[in-house]
Amino acid sequence: MDKEDVIQKIKKLLKLQYGAESIGSTGEAYQAAKMVKKLLMEYNLQLGDIDLSDGKDSIHISKSEDISSGSTFGNHWKFALLGVIANNNLCHTYKRMNGKIFVAGTEDNVAIVKVFFEYLSKVFRRLAEEHWTEELRNIEKEYGPRVKTEETDKALAAVRRKYIRSYLEGVPYGLQENYDSLKPTSAETALVVCHQEAIEDYVNNNFNFSEKRSRNRTRHVYGDAFDFGQTDGRKVSLNRQIANKEGNLKFIG
Repeated sequence: MDKEDVIQKIKKLLKLQYGAESIGSTGEAYQAAKMVKKLLMEYNLQLGDIDLSDGKDSIHISKSEDISSGSTFGNHWKFALLGVIANNNLCHTYKRMNGKIFVAGTEDNVAIVKVFFEYLSKVFRRLAEEHWTEELRNIEKEYGPRVKTEETDKALAAVRRKYIRSYLEGVPYGLQENYDSLKPTSAETALVVCHQEAIEDYVNNNFNFSEKRSRNRTRHVYGDAFDFGQTDGRKVSLNRQIANKEGNLKFIG
């Protein structure tokens, strides 16, 4: 390796070391520091020869346009779904006082989050309807065909809303379990730390508000709907190809 390649490798190792230290992963931090020391000695370099910038200045953060979380089935499921996708793709979501949401991260990552959010929203809405259709069949099988009146139509519509809302609120829990099953590498862990710090700096410097902390919410559990949503979130494929702004294909997940 020439000197510049060595310096770039050392900088990556330093980022890994700092990221590991910030999350208390002493083993990874020690191994990274050990490799840095070895390279410095082997190529007769000193830390003073290395730009020790933490890398935040080279990460250009932007935000999405405001995204509405409005839905017939409550707005929490959309906010939670977007949050899970963003947090697992090097971004973060922020909620304004008017209820609108925006995603902060690098331009490519924000675009990935938006596309995947729109895609999964449609997927889970379709699956929710499929589960509801099956639930309706089971109800009619047990109690017989209903007599269609204005009153029974209203009652059935109310039950449908509760069922689908419960299903959709279960999805983000399963989706997070899905992401958790994909163990990140130590390099990915360090990258998450760098992006998180850059996003926090961007938001603090550009917006005059404090992030709203979510209060503890009561889950809307109706029959087996919540569990079905959680199961589907756990099983959905996270490998979806999209094109970034240069037209190159990227995998999400």
